[in-house]
Amino acid sequence: MLPALAPLARPGFFESHDGLFHVYRLAALDRAVRAGVLYPRWFPEFAFGYGHPVLNFYGPLSYYWGLPFTLLGADAVLATKLVLATGLLASALALYAFARLYLDRGPALVAAVVYAYLPYHLLDLYVRGAMAEFLAFVWFPLILLAFHRLLDESGRQHRPTWLFLAGLTLAALVLTHSLSALVFAPVLAAYVLFRGLATRPDGQSLGRLFLALALAAALSAFYWLPVLAESQYVGLGSGTSTGYQRHFLALKSLFSLDLAYSYEAQDPVTFSLGWVQGLLLLAALGLLFWRRTRRPAIFFLAVALTSAWMLTTASQPVWRILEPALAFLQYPWRFQALTVLASAMLAGLLLQALARASRPGAWAAAVLVVAVTGAWALAALPLTPTRSSLSVEDMWAGERGAGQVGTTWTGEYLPVWVKEQRWAISHPPENPAGDPSAPAVAEELTLTGVGYTRYHLALESEVETSLALHQFYYPGWQARWQGRSVPARPAGNLGLAAFDLPPGEGLLVLRLALTPAQRWGSLVSLLAALAVAVSLLARFQRARSTSSLQASSPHLALALPYLLLASTLLASLAMPNGYLRAPATVNANLEDVVRLQAFELAGERYRPGDTLSVTLYWLPLAHLVADYKAFVHLTDAAITRQPAQHDGDPGASFTPTGRWLAGELVPDPHSLPLPNDLAPGRYLLWAGMYEFPAVQSLTVVSSDLPDDGQRVLLAEIEVVAP
Repeated sequence: MLPALAPLARPGFFESHDGLFHVYRLAALDRAVRAGVLYPRWFPEFAFGYGHPVLNFYGPLSYYWGLPFTLLGADAVLATKLVLATGLLASALALYAFARLYLDRGPALVAAVVYAYLPYHLLDLYVRGAMAEFLAFVWFPLILLAFHRLLDESGRQHRPTWLFLAGLTLAALVLTHSLSALVFAPVLAAYVLFRGLATRPDGQSLGRLFLALALAAALSAFYWLPVLAESQYVGLGSGTSTGYQRHFLALKSLFSLDLAYSYEAQDPVTFSLGWVQGLLLLAALGLLFWRRTRRPAIFFLAVALTSAWMLTTASQPVWRILEPALAFLQYPWRFQALTVLASAMLAGLLLQALARASRPGAWAAAVLVVAVTGAWALAALPLTPTRSSLSVEDMWAGERGAGQVGTTWTGEYLPVWVKEQRWAISHPPENPAGDPSAPAVAEELTLTGVGYTRYHLALESEVETSLALHQFYYPGWQARWQGRSVPARPAGNLGLAAFDLPPGEGLLVLRLALTPAQRWGSLVSLLAALAVAVSLLARFQRARSTSSLQASSPHLALALPYLLLASTLLASLAMPNGYLRAPATVNANLEDVVRLQAFELAGERYRPGDTLSVTLYWLPLAHLVADYKAFVHLTDAAITRQPAQHDGDPGASFTPTGRWLAGELVPDPHSLPLPNDLAPGRYLLWAGMYEFPAVQSLTVVSSDLPDDGQRVLLAEIEVVAP
């Protein structure tokens, strides 16, 4: 496996179609967990800070695969590489375990190595950067293994184990990549039928089969139920697309004739099979005449040839008939995953037929040939390193440059209430935002707490007031005010979550609550995971009391993922909005144009060369027709020098003030790199806003903190010697 993993040892990350998206999502999951949200369906910092429901619709398991690495200290780039490396190894081990049902050790090892090196598997890894689809390769053979044992396991004491393993692995595939689950479903059904014809299972075996399917559905309900119920709220609900029609291969182009597989895609994008794979499938036809390998060869040849045929224009009639389901796949080339699975098994079967296990030199040579061939083919990979910094601001900059939003290429998770074109969201609007019919902005308003998707404010108003969050509207956004819930409404061209609040005084809580589908799906999965975990732990206790620890340990090992799932779902139900932080109150009125409500400072002690991070919270008091820039200045204690500053559009220069709604609470992050030669001492941190291009600072009318008339003194920091 080492040659296949060698490119991951290069510094930085590599350019790929989707790879950086997954790096950003893994980093976002890490931030959410550290903020107290164990299952974040919504990433509030995505989409230029307007929020995106990524993990409500995209399978979350591939990112949880990488979470232990980030929690142990790896950055998102290294953690993603470790996910890919362990995923390739795990897929080979999984194929080996399944292949041992039909093959001796040597041929099974060859099949595992072939599985790792076939071009589409490496293409998913290094060219497409399709982490979720890449990790689906792990679950394909494990699911087949579990269902195989489930149907013909003779030992009564092991039947529940295989039942729980079958349900778990099938649910894992759904939670990793639902499109791969859709592609794999007919193969699983055919394999169950294939095994059923061979073993003629009794009623109990069929009952276990249906229980395994039901268990998989229950364990993954927290994911698929919201997807089905809420796709109408985002771009996914726009219906199936016929874009797949552009990506078929002509039959004559099904196999690449390049000596080394070319990983360069055609235009439109298509990916052919390698000529080595073509020879393998041709040679596998001979297995049909070998009695010992005939039955499995028929099945895997059928899978390989059918999945390869689905890549070609010849299969278009089938695609049209099944278009309501198949069109969601977007690209016919996804069927190559099945071709890889079947081709690897056929390679092992061929070696089994040609070289008996009593000749270890034959299969050892085969492993060496496959590894050397794969390493040679890797030389053609177009690996280009990316920039080293992968901050949230880098994510926004990349999406602005590509005209995209929310770490997707098609805007499929963009809420339908957003009327602006996605490429324009981070740019100034043609006409400044405004809603003259909206209620007045509250005069007495104090931001007292900030959470992951939660805000606490002290509000006092004698009239109806309006308040909006700098987040896209989505069902679930609600206010808790005067003892009752006030649902949000979409406001403005960006469809922000806005609230119309009746008069009153007290604590106002704005939060993203769970929707009914999210809540019920989580409860179903929680109860299923708990029930299985309790059953496995009970079996562990019984086995330990009657036999050795070695005999009982499989029950404990299998119970762990169920316990992890149950605890994660329980925490997400109990605390969906994370910990609450207390920002520093400012309440500075700048010429009745905006209020600087509060700020959060990452720390008060720094060294030269460090980066000072501060987040301001603005509240526009009216519709801002003019263009304004926010600034943060660092001065010495005598206010004679200004060694660091940051000026620009708020929201790290991605939220022009012309986009603001009156009464919108806008987080505004600023990063100030401190000079490397900055002298130790006490320094002052100031903030304010000026009109552009006149560069005329807004006057401070009132403030809870000291000011100099044109800026507010936020804090005093200390710079210490390095």
